[in-house]
Amino acid sequence: MTKNYKPEKKLADLDLNSELKQFDLISASKRRKAISVADYRSERGEVVAALLEKYAADAGNDTCLAYAERLRACADKNNFYLGDDFVDFKTGETFSGFGTLFGCGLKLCQSCTARAASRNRAIAIRAIENTELLNREHECYFEAQKEYQTSGDPTLLFDKAERKFIIEQEELRAVTLTMPEVFASVLLTLKIQRRAWDLFRKLKFTKTYLTSLIKSGEFTVRENGTYHVHLHLLAASFYLPGDLLKYYWTNCVRTAFDEFGFEFKIENLLNAHFERIYDIDGALKEVCKYITKTDSWEEIPAEHLLEIAEVKRWDRMFEASGNFRKTLSRLKAEETAAAAVLSSSVNKQETLTEAVARELNYFNTDGITDGELSETSEIHEDRKVISTEKPKRQSWRDLVEEVGLENYLEIFNRQVEYAQKIRKLRLVIKYPDAKFSDLAGNAWNLVEIEEFAQQLALRGADLGI
Repeated sequence: MTKNYKPEKKLADLDLNSELKQFDLISASKRRKAISVADYRSERGEVVAALLEKYAADAGNDTCLAYAERLRACADKNNFYLGDDFVDFKTGETFSGFGTLFGCGLKLCQSCTARAASRNRAIAIRAIENTELLNREHECYFEAQKEYQTSGDPTLLFDKAERKFIIEQEELRAVTLTMPEVFASVLLTLKIQRRAWDLFRKLKFTKTYLTSLIKSGEFTVRENGTYHVHLHLLAASFYLPGDLLKYYWTNCVRTAFDEFGFEFKIENLLNAHFERIYDIDGALKEVCKYITKTDSWEEIPAEHLLEIAEVKRWDRMFEASGNFRKTLSRLKAEETAAAAVLSSSVNKQETLTEAVARELNYFNTDGITDGELSETSEIHEDRKVISTEKPKRQSWRDLVEEVGLENYLEIFNRQVEYAQKIRKLRLVIKYPDAKFSDLAGNAWNLVEIEEFAQQLALRGADLGI
């Protein structure tokens, strides 16, 4: 595999939300670094695709073979683009960037996980900037903590100590929750972690102390073949003794182990790190990043990698809950209500406040933290809404099963070609002054893009721009 540039840094060390803005400090080399990072993502995707293809071929698994082809299409060097003179519409400044034309959206894809990290960071910033930190009365365990430090008996933190109430201001804090090793596949290990988290987030303790949460899951591969799974939380929280957090988390993990039939061998409390955040950017990078390091996929056994590729829908690895979740729902309701008030379909006598209240009543957020859809939505008298369910689109997995791998790949290749043309056209329209090229430095053919636009216009296609 010939590459023009060797990556100067591992992708895991880079700011995945950047679009190259972090390289502006050295403007002379930003294009070279852009190519280096894009080239690295392409190489990693090709390696994982080849690995998965080998395993799938040995197992005769057409679904995983199709997965490998989708991954390879996204990682293909010709699927990447470079752009100079992009305009930041908020600041008016110009910058250079890169991206992919077709996105496979797969968990094993280096480029798509980077894009997901960017999206998650935007969601986190939006929630944090618009959520007011609380200043209220709550239970305090300071005296109990002193007794626990003397005796080491965790029950002193709860049942045997007199609790006091104090008024305190919330602060943003970083929390890391770990779990013991499980001799099982990564998916089963993540399911155990998910069960422990579901138990933990429903506790009165969690709702009292961790009033606003942004959570992400991550795993690494240990030398013995097990998986070190852990959770990163960005929380608006009152101060709490670290052993209190460890005690509750340990109980939830122990329960999850019991339910899945695994022995919980830890005698003491699990490690749970809790600290105040002084660098919000650093905390966001920790919470909004990859599900695992880029080279972890090569260390996963064949049967586990195939199992990952067969997952139709993952549990939510990133989510907002508590007051952060309420904030995001409120902002969405306000934006929808504002647009509705300006439209002719809404009663002009209705105030924006009334419209927001109506939208908040309409938006059904049940199950958002569990990654599930409610079976039915709220029915509002002003809306003809029966269900939140949308007509199902046929998934690529179902299509592989229906038409076979060979026929599917023919369809898929046409889809990729069309998606790349559409993406080019949208980029040219959005950034008319930018200069686009592929990784080899070849400028885009604007004549071909214009001809494609004319074909779409004749068909009456809506670009959604």
